[in-house]
Amino acid sequence: MESSISIYRSIRRLYRMSQKYSSANMKHPDLTPAEFQLLRHIGFHREVSQRHLAEDLNVDKAMISRTLQKLESKGYLIRREDEADARSKKVLALPPAEEIHLQGRGLSERFFDSLTEEFSPEELALLESLLERMVKKGREICL
Repeated sequence: MESSISIYRSIRRLYRMSQKYSSANMKHPDLTPAEFQLLRHIGFHREVSQRHLAEDLNVDKAMISRTLQKLESKGYLIRREDEADARSKKVLALPPAEEIHLQGRGLSERFFDSLTEEFSPEELALLESLLERMVKKGREICL
């Protein structure tokens, strides 16, 4: 049990460090770290529902709505009514949001490449395999 908590803490620390690294190195000073993270997520999906964003990022729907409103006014995205469900809104990434996604992806890759630069190919393969197993098990548990 104690090793599970230690692993969890290490994963959370690495995630927070990667977010801090990305925020510190982003080229868009007009964005808050939360806006940057949200745009990265939207850029990945290109089109996503507000509900999905709130659930996936584990953030309050009202906060997502307020942040999206700010990003829409800055020209990063547009929101429109979901044709399949009039109660829901779809969020569409505009080219500036897609640029943010690519920039963030590059920063994340650089951060994790730096973390593993001294790993042998075998160690990298083992780490990837173990993480894939954890993700697979996590999906099974969450279903």
